[in-house]
Amino acid sequence: MKKRYGVASVIAAAALAASAVVGAPAQAASRTIVVWADEQRGPQLQKLIDGNTSIAPGYTIQVKFFSALDALQSAWDKSTAAGGPDVLTGPASMASAGAKSGKISRIIPSSTLKSEIPTAGLAAMSYKGGVYGVPLDVDTTGFIWNTGLYGATAPATFADMVDYYKANKSAKGLTGGICAFEGTWGSHAVLTALGGGAWDYKGSNANYSKVLLNSAKFKSNVDKYLLTDGKSNGFFQWDGCGDAFKAGKIPFGITGAWNFDGITKAGIKYGIGATPGLTASTKGAQWVNYSGAYVTSYAKDHGVDLGARKLVTQWFASTEGQLAMSQLSKRPPASKTATAKVTDPQTLAVGRAAATGTPQVSPALDNKTGGANWYDVLGGVYTDIFTKGKSADATLDAAAAILAKNFANYDATN
Repeated sequence: MKKRYGVASVIAAAALAASAVVGAPAQAASRTIVVWADEQRGPQLQKLIDGNTSIAPGYTIQVKFFSALDALQSAWDKSTAAGGPDVLTGPASMASAGAKSGKISRIIPSSTLKSEIPTAGLAAMSYKGGVYGVPLDVDTTGFIWNTGLYGATAPATFADMVDYYKANKSAKGLTGGICAFEGTWGSHAVLTALGGGAWDYKGSNANYSKVLLNSAKFKSNVDKYLLTDGKSNGFFQWDGCGDAFKAGKIPFGITGAWNFDGITKAGIKYGIGATPGLTASTKGAQWVNYSGAYVTSYAKDHGVDLGARKLVTQWFASTEGQLAMSQLSKRPPASKTATAKVTDPQTLAVGRAAATGTPQVSPALDNKTGGANWYDVLGGVYTDIFTKGKSADATLDAAAAILAKNFANYDATN
């Protein structure tokens, strides 16, 4: 077990000795800073800081984690000062949403923090010019392939993967060709590899007025690579397919570092890279975002605002803290100094894969002006086309009409 950053036993012993001194003043009870996390980051933070009393002297840190990110988000949405956390960890979308609702407190980045964290990282934590969180690590996916099935060299093109699947489906009992472990979020690299995606770009600027999900190029490539006579050929999998990859029944996958240990424990040897595109020189672009740590407005209600800010701006933002978290999570840290100290080959590979990604603008993707957000629309598209066998053209056009309203509303109000 990793050593925690704390001297709880030393402080406890000192307190006991002090209490034995005649006339010594009573020591104030340590206040508790409650940290919420999901099922992936929570156990890691418990190893690192649960019970810690030295990061913020006078405070004891308590980590609580939920069964999944959705469960964390649901609990956070319903939270009040009566039982809510003092520090929240989660995706960058929590920064803007929390700033709007008043449930996340603004922080003032120090010059050290500004020099350590990339501008894109701080931008992901910002809302209307204010910074509302500290970026912890890069939240993205990489392309993986089963080297025992496909071989040591990655496929050069998307067609190479599809051809391998079709040629070996029966002989090797394959149940799919590529698995997007994280569902609709993780599938963006497949969409962009085939000429689709959410919105277009003008140079480096997002062009929200042009939805790519129903582009002529994407429609053509869906028909060419993912369908046979208008029905799914089984190559593309996005719903609960991770176990099949771990069982050697799917040769290719898209997932994040958080799943690497489970894949390794399943006995699968794999390579990591970027999702192959239509040519050897092109790649699919997965979503790239940051996860963050946030001081909630509840911390002030609980009388622990000062300690919560120390935890977030001094430990979560520190080289030591970010490197420790990265070593457990295998995610590339946000801190430049911590990144320079990373030696794990898997973490470095994910960092390289992130270079092909596209910024995840969560407020635009979460917008529901058209009736449903990006992820729900995409889930419906996949079910209709690949499960129910509905017309790809009609399904994509209907979905794009919803998304056009969402993106236009976001663009007009931001």
